Amino acid sequence: MNLRFHFKNTTEALKEDLKLYAEKRFEHLERFLSSYQEDNKILTIDIEHHERHESYEVKSTLQIGGKVLHHTEMTHVPKEAIDKAEANLIRQAKKHIEHIREKGIPLEKVNKELPEEEAPPMSYDNI
Repeated sequence: MNLRFHFKNTTEALKEDLKLYAEKRFEHLERFLSSYQEDNKILTIDIEHHERHESYEVKSTLQIGGKVLHHTEMTHVPKEAIDKAEANLIRQAKKHIEHIREKGIPLEKVNKELPEEEAPPMSYDNI
């Protein structure tokens, strides 16, 4: 799975710590999506520190086989927000895969590579 990180208002030490934590935490999601091709699994994580409220906002966007799943979490502890985002994305991915199976759509059709011009947006900035 391709992981992309974007940080805003965070220190370098916190960036590295959160990158390592998120990579380890999202391994479970990656194992869950093992039937998808590596090119069809893109996870973008935007982490922003809001100094005024001393809180962290974690926006996660998962692109799998042409489907885009979003989750936004805001907490005072960034690792807690990452945990909640991972749990929510797993729930959404399970629901998506169940929907595909109910419709009888073969995974090969969903798992094909998307041309660049048809690719979904890569971050919240493009939405």
